[in-house]
Amino acid sequence: MNGASYWRDWQDMSPAARLLITNGLAFNLGFYMMMPFLAQHMGSGLGLAGWACGLVMGMRVFSQQGLFLLGGTLGDRIGYHPAIVWGCLVRSLGFVLLGWAESLPILLLAAALTGFAGALFTPCAQAYLASECHNPSQRKRAFALHNLASEAGMLLGPLVGLTLTQQSYTLTGILAASLFALLGVLQYRVLPKRPVSNQSPRGAILRQWGEIVRQRPFMGFTLLAGSYQILFHQLYLALPAHIQSLPDATHLLGGVFTLSAVIGVVLQLPASRLVERRLGVPLAMGLGIGMMGLSYLALPLLAPWPTAGVLTQVALLSLGSILCFPLFAAQLPCYAPPEQLGSYYGFYASAGGCMALFGNLLIGFMLGDAGSRPATAIWWLLALAGLLAGFGLYTQLRKDGQVQPAPHQ
Repeated sequence: MNGASYWRDWQDMSPAARLLITNGLAFNLGFYMMMPFLAQHMGSGLGLAGWACGLVMGMRVFSQQGLFLLGGTLGDRIGYHPAIVWGCLVRSLGFVLLGWAESLPILLLAAALTGFAGALFTPCAQAYLASECHNPSQRKRAFALHNLASEAGMLLGPLVGLTLTQQSYTLTGILAASLFALLGVLQYRVLPKRPVSNQSPRGAILRQWGEIVRQRPFMGFTLLAGSYQILFHQLYLALPAHIQSLPDATHLLGGVFTLSAVIGVVLQLPASRLVERRLGVPLAMGLGIGMMGLSYLALPLLAPWPTAGVLTQVALLSLGSILCFPLFAAQLPCYAPPEQLGSYYGFYASAGGCMALFGNLLIGFMLGDAGSRPATAIWWLLALAGLLAGFGLYTQLRKDGQVQPAPHQ
């Protein structure tokens, strides 16, 4: 297999689509330069209490996940171009403040700004990229390339950030903010300004949101696909707790994220070609989510070899992720009116964030005391959730009839 077809698609794409795909690399590079080291900076560098560090981190997540719907709806009404530009500039301001701030109120303001910037940028950039693609096949490939670029940024960001934060966290914040400011200028100059087609009155916003909720096929798709967020976010909760309970295995945690990012960078395009040539979208989505769930069974089944169990789990989870994750964003326009793409992307992202929150609350309750071995029931519960969601997605997409058969090349 080679990437010739993807290269042809890249050449056929508009300059705007190419920039939006490249944004995945730059945005994650800037984000992961700072965020993995923020808690350590606040605790060790600023001497903040644990509850204060948690509050700042929670503010960032809440202001992003909770406001995705609002950010997407704003993009539908003011245009994706200004929403994307303002998202870059607001995040630039937020990262400067994160690096400079020494007091809790300023840190909370910075966290809120960085979160809102993501809520403004992400659904509008996804909607713009979807609208730039000429057909569903190109849209699937565009989001596969975007996911590849994002994984590369996730891999490089911590490496750059580790070097910079050893010098100064303030310097890291300034450089990350400069990157986002440069991105804002690029979006302003390269992305065409399009006329806004959604001119409904302001009072219609709540009615539009109500119509989204009543769109049963979309809601079914959103709830089933949202299980991805529950499964994937255990890389940050249940899996670290499991690693912490193993003797002399704390070094594994860094390898977990490196392995996940490397699989995404190296195998994303081969996985996408497999979807196109063999699997088709419904089977790939169902298989991907199911594989992510089943990956957690590697932990109890390979318990006598804990390192092998962790690495096998991460590899299977990452393989399942690259099968299904780009397809979610590519499939969503099948359910959304063109003039409301931003709102639908925003609702989808907010719903996934809420599911991740409640899933983490449940898993966190089941984890028990720090340092203790997580209950085996957690892994079976996650496996069951993945299997049910995968079967549900496959069944719904086949029933909806909105997905064309995968073309054979």
